[in-house]
Amino acid sequence: MNIKYLPYIILQWTWGNIQTLAGLVMFLISMREKHVFYKGAIATFWKRPYGISLGMFVFIPPKARFYNADKYHFSEDEIRDRLLVHEYGHTYQSLLLGPLYFVIVGIPSVIWGMFKKPGQSYFSFYAEKWANHLGEKFTGCKSMEMIDI
Repeated sequence: MNIKYLPYIILQWTWGNIQTLAGLVMFLISMREKHVFYKGAIATFWKRPYGISLGMFVFIPPKARFYNADKYHFSEDEIRDRLLVHEYGHTYQSLLLGPLYFVIVGIPSVIWGMFKKPGQSYFSFYAEKWANHLGEKFTGCKSMEMIDI
């Protein structure tokens, strides 16, 4: 672990403690999966077809089977990398919002995902656009843009 991420980790375990504790539980449940450190966060490549961020814990699928990679001419690896940047953006929302993260981002994003119209990009929702922006800002890498999933 790089010491420059220490403030990020401390803030996740204090101000973002609710979602980080939830992420720790998910991490422990997913112990057999592959894990890597990613810019202070712990990224888990799990078998579910979607990504989720809980505090400093990020969970993404190792392959982009769920996403329409062919439609956008992106490889599965590029989609996975973009999704990692997007989910990392959610970790910064956790830092900014602290205990309000679930109310402002988490719950609305889940509801949006359940009720969005077919053909409408999941990433057009305010919380998802914001996560894309933050992920790109703090990693310098491309995020999901308006990819249709």
